[in-house]
Amino acid sequence: MTLLAACQKESVSIFLTEEEQAWLVQHEGQISIGYTTDYPPVEFLIGNDYVGISADYFKLLEVKLGTKFEMVEFDQWSDLIEAARSKNVSGITAATKTPERSNYLDFTVPYIMNPNVIITRKNFSEKLTFEKLSNSSMDILVIEEYSIIEDLKKNHPKLEFRTVPNTSDGLRLVAFGEADALIVEIMSASAGIEQDKITNLMVNTEIAYDSNLSIATRNDWPMLSTILNKGLAQITESEKQDILNKWVPIQRKSIVENRYFWMILGVILVGLSVIIVTIVVWNRLLQKAVREKTEELINKNEQLYRTKKQLLEEIEERKKSEACTKFKSHHDELTGLYNRAYYNEQLEYFEKTKIIPLSIVLGDLNGLKITNDTLGHEVGDRLLIKIAEILKAHCDEKDIVARIGGDEFVILMPGGTDQKAQAVCKKIKVACEESKMDPIKLSVALGHSERVSLEQSLQSVFKKAEDQMYENKMYESESTHTGILESLKAMLRATTEETSEHSRRMEELALQLGKLIGLTQQELNALASLADLHDLGKVAISDEILLKEGPLTAEEMEKVRRHPDLGFKIASTSPRLAQIAEGILSHHEWWDGTGYPRGLKGEEISILARIISLVDAFDVMTIGRPYKKAMTKEAAIEEIKRFSGTQFDPDLVELFVQKVMNDKS
Repeated sequence: MTLLAACQKESVSIFLTEEEQAWLVQHEGQISIGYTTDYPPVEFLIGNDYVGISADYFKLLEVKLGTKFEMVEFDQWSDLIEAARSKNVSGITAATKTPERSNYLDFTVPYIMNPNVIITRKNFSEKLTFEKLSNSSMDILVIEEYSIIEDLKKNHPKLEFRTVPNTSDGLRLVAFGEADALIVEIMSASAGIEQDKITNLMVNTEIAYDSNLSIATRNDWPMLSTILNKGLAQITESEKQDILNKWVPIQRKSIVENRYFWMILGVILVGLSVIIVTIVVWNRLLQKAVREKTEELINKNEQLYRTKKQLLEEIEERKKSEACTKFKSHHDELTGLYNRAYYNEQLEYFEKTKIIPLSIVLGDLNGLKITNDTLGHEVGDRLLIKIAEILKAHCDEKDIVARIGGDEFVILMPGGTDQKAQAVCKKIKVACEESKMDPIKLSVALGHSERVSLEQSLQSVFKKAEDQMYENKMYESESTHTGILESLKAMLRATTEETSEHSRRMEELALQLGKLIGLTQQELNALASLADLHDLGKVAISDEILLKEGPLTAEEMEKVRRHPDLGFKIASTSPRLAQIAEGILSHHEWWDGTGYPRGLKGEEISILARIISLVDAFDVMTIGRPYKKAMTKEAAIEEIKRFSGTQFDPDLVELFVQKVMNDKS
């Protein structure tokens, strides 16, 4: 290994955890990132070379992360999006986050800020708004597949527009008078106007919707998004500025290129001319002419005042827009906390200023992945928002609270001692304990550390807090899993027919049968747990389906049939439940191989699952459901016998009928 490579590897290890480094090594040569060839200045081709803003960022990321990405070329954005949706590529160089794309992609923090504008011909004198566009017959264009289309359809349903394949086509149509306006990203518009030497177009209005670009990665590789976020955080401000200066030397027209400037200047010059003429005429004409010109001068001054007032209002509006853009660049969109970019800026500032003492608190939200996998990302987002509120509520105003990853949070406490950090951690833990179950109990692993001397780097302080956090996370993992499990069980009771009485009866029957076939005590304990939790996966199915009284549609039935697999995933995350995970997965398998989800047959099905399948069916038949009357015990036994050898293990059926049912008689 060369000295440069060794230094690079050591640098990467400073900000990547061992797990993240191992992940990169494991996936070496497998990470493919797609880019488009006609999206200047973000990304395009010069000859056969991939160039642009995103290309330069990925070159830096390869250096910062010490790895190589396979860059995959796509001529059409729609083809790239489809490849990402089907996971034929690992990610996309530059994409805007939307609710639809978030179903299959994770997004890093935005690294390219790209506002949208309305482009018109220079001879168009009226400043446009969406209200004016919605009530006009103007021919409006938008680029195909661009994220702003979702915003326009949602927030401006009356707005009529048509799509064009790319920015160049849209600019030409407007320039040639074949369309009236183009809603487009400022970077793409500037590059297209310069490239095609178009002289009759201008920025009419900057609109409120930004198409800020992030790196998008497949959502079943969450580690990749975390690593790329850390890599982006290592790119310095000077490196970012060099890239922007290289590809986007001017993103906005100067004021002298703006037609409104010339209109206002013209009004001012006309006003001044009138004043001069009035003074000259005033010295030469009669008193009547003096009065007339004086009145005219007053009118002109009023017009000038109104124009000046309008200009000041526009400047104030622009300031508000710029402040909003700055806020977005420093804050996490979901939680409103500071984001990783701002956290890194402050960390660099505190490193230079050498503030002592300074404490760092690191937090990791427990249960987010299992919540997202079982209850959906909307519920997971609620947990993130709630923990953010708790963190903010228990910190001082001068403290910096940031979300630096999917479930990772950090608090910078300038002037804060270790005792203060410890007290804040206790308050946060208490607040989580006292929080309402919505739908699961909040739980966060915390770690803290204090810089007490100037010799300590903040990176080492962060590492110490991180190590303590992971140590606490391991120590608390059992109670955390127990809390999540109790929350899920409560949800199961609330939304299904799985009452505690049903579970108790199943457990009693199952244990009798288990003892008859000679199960060990450990196996009997597992059987009791399985009786209680066999339908755990139903927490991920909507109440509308679970409580439906009529027959289910084919689509609804397919969702219900997924619950063993979902329950298996939940159980597999808990050491306590790992021993019954296979039973949860298999309790709807049939003896003849026609069950689900895997079509297991005979003794391929675990003995615990075969027992639960039998006693569950018997109890449901004898107790009944809202949509089905209860059977007598005798009728239920006959039904069990009828399905012996098809649905149920025939040996278990014989024991169940002869021993268990006779004993209960």
